[in-house]
Amino acid sequence: MPGMRSLPLPEVLQLLDELPAKYACLAAIGVTTGCRITELLLLQRHDLLERDGTLKREIAFVKLKSKKLIHRKMMIPEDYHPYILRHLQEEEQRGYDMPHNYVFRGKLGKPLSRITAYNRFRRLLGSGYGTHWMRKTFAQSLFGFFLQENPRDPMRALDLTRRALGHERLDTTVKYLGIREEAIATAQNSVFNIRKIKSEQRTPARKRL
Repeated sequence: MPGMRSLPLPEVLQLLDELPAKYACLAAIGVTTGCRITELLLLQRHDLLERDGTLKREIAFVKLKSKKLIHRKMMIPEDYHPYILRHLQEEEQRGYDMPHNYVFRGKLGKPLSRITAYNRFRRLLGSGYGTHWMRKTFAQSLFGFFLQENPRDPMRALDLTRRALGHERLDTTVKYLGIREEAIATAQNSVFNIRKIKSEQRTPARKRL
């Protein structure tokens, strides 16, 4: 979504400790899986919990922007499990402990509305933030990691990010990350800078035959 901002991960952690349990749970899942807000709000307890009450190793999210019924499986890092379990336990104490109960409950037991979640985060984080900041943060964070892991192959970093986001086309991911023509030109000037190349050269140039 154009114009929406990501949030630095240290600020995400601070936010998780300040939010009410329901919204901390929403942010914990949203930031670490990159799922769309509409996919998150449709989660039911059985999507997250095993029969013994422990969190599932992988969560199957219904990919809504698809012509076919597709489930995208994502894991949630263990460091974020306490934020999720705290909310689920509070809901259980309120009597909402059935497998079909929505994780993010709104009025009359229905899913929390996207607008309600949007307004909550926007009031807290300010202009440029709604609900899409979670998916943006996921995308920017993973792309940065993949780029460090593949410094000589940025296309692989892009493709791995594309797969993580569930995009079908690479150009969608490029636009999503906000990579513009000016950024490409800057990268070209940096990568093909003759002085930089010569300064990094460790072995003498090969003689022509």
